Amino acid sequence: MIAFLYCLVHLIETGRFLIDHFIPNEDFDDLVKLDIEMWQNNRSLIRTEIPRHIHQIWISSSEKKSMNEKYLLASKSCRTLNSNYNYTLWTNEKLLNLLKTEYPWFVSVYENYRYDMQRIDSMKYFLLFHYGGIYIDLDVKCLVNDLISKILYENEQKTNEPDIILHIGTEGISANTDFMISKRYHPFFKFAISRLKSANRWFYLYHLTIILSAGPTFLYGIYRKFPLKDQFYFIPNDFLWGKLIDGVGGGSWYGKDTLVLLFVMQHYLICSIFIFLLLFSFIFVRQMKKI
Repeated sequence: MIAFLYCLVHLIETGRFLIDHFIPNEDFDDLVKLDIEMWQNNRSLIRTEIPRHIHQIWISSSEKKSMNEKYLLASKSCRTLNSNYNYTLWTNEKLLNLLKTEYPWFVSVYENYRYDMQRIDSMKYFLLFHYGGIYIDLDVKCLVNDLISKILYENEQKTNEPDIILHIGTEGISANTDFMISKRYHPFFKFAISRLKSANRWFYLYHLTIILSAGPTFLYGIYRKFPLKDQFYFIPNDFLWGKLIDGVGGGSWYGKDTLVLLFVMQHYLICSIFIFLLLFSFIFVRQMKKI
C-alpha cells in the first residue's frame, strides 16, 4: 500500500512538472524576466554578431575511455573547414572548472546526474549562454567552411544575425540539440539553465529521463514558454543536412527502450489500435467471468 501511494504521488508530481514545463505562460524567474526586458530594450545587443567559436563535449567513461575514430574525423572536419573560428573541446574536467568558478549552484546537480548524456546536454546550454557561438555534437561532420555565413547569408541574406539558431526534430516535438548557435548571454539559455535543477528527475525510462530532464524535449518546452519567438531562426532540415553538415552515425547513448519508443513514434496508429484491442479484450474477459 505504501509503495502504491509513493508511486501515485510520484506520478502526480511528474505530471504537474510536465504540464508546467510545456504549457506556455509567463511564469518566469524575476532575474530571467529582467534579462528578457534588458535584451529587448538594448538595441546594441540585437546588432551584435554571433561569436565565431565552436564548442564540442567529450566525457570519457569506463566504457569509453578514448574517442571513436569517426568522431575524431568529424571533429577535425569542423576545425579544418572553420579554421578562422575559435575551437574548444570540453572535457569533464574543463566543464567542472567552469561550473565551480561561474555556476557553483549547479555542481551538485551535474555530479549527481544518473547518466553522462544528461551532463553533456545540460552543459550545452551553459556553454552557449556563457560564451555564445556554435555547439556541434561529435557525431556531426562539417561539409562547408564558415558555417554561420553559409547558414544565414547564402540562404536568407539576413542583415542582422538572429539571436538563436536551431532546427526542429523530425518528430516535431523537440528542438534538436546536436547543432545549436547563439549570441552570448541570451536570456533563452539563461531560462533553460534555470530550469535544469527542477527537471532533474526520473521519468520511468532511460530514454525519457534523458530527453525530458536535459535533452531535446526539455529544450522544446523551454522554447514553447519563451516569449521572444522572433529572435529565433530555424534552419530547414533539408538545407542543413547533407549540404552544410552531416551525421557520421550517432545514437551512442541509445538504450533498449529507445528502439521501442522509436517504433511507437513511427507506427503510432498501429500501436494505438493494438492498445485499444488489448484494453477491449481485457474488459471483455472480465465481463465474461462475471456471467
